[in-house]
Amino acid sequence: MAETKTQQNPATIRPCTASGIVYQAYQRPYDGGSSKVLILFASCYYGDGPWEIFFTGVEGGGYQLLERVPTITFGLVSYYATSYCSGFGLLELGSTVTITDAYGPHQVPVQALE
Repeated sequence: MAETKTQQNPATIRPCTASGIVYQAYQRPYDGGSSKVLILFASCYYGDGPWEIFFTGVEGGGYQLLERVPTITFGLVSYYATSYCSGFGLLELGSTVTITDAYGPHQVPVQALE
């Protein structure tokens, strides 16, 4: 049986503190033109659950991986994944994108999605 506990600051949104965070970034052409659609992916795990992770844009450029602290956690290792898509063409998209979490900024190479 999994152990449960109540978190101190439930529903708090903060930079992701999960373990084993893996990032991937992809680009694909937007509507046959020169602009690109950006797609981000993150996967991680916690020693308990249930957590919620998600991306948000950062003013001035880049993205942040955030987490929402659960009200009650269960003592069970749990894995998570989330994605983000710009949904429209970006005129300037470099060869890397900056994603920040609780451990600092990460430069993630942007790969072509084929």
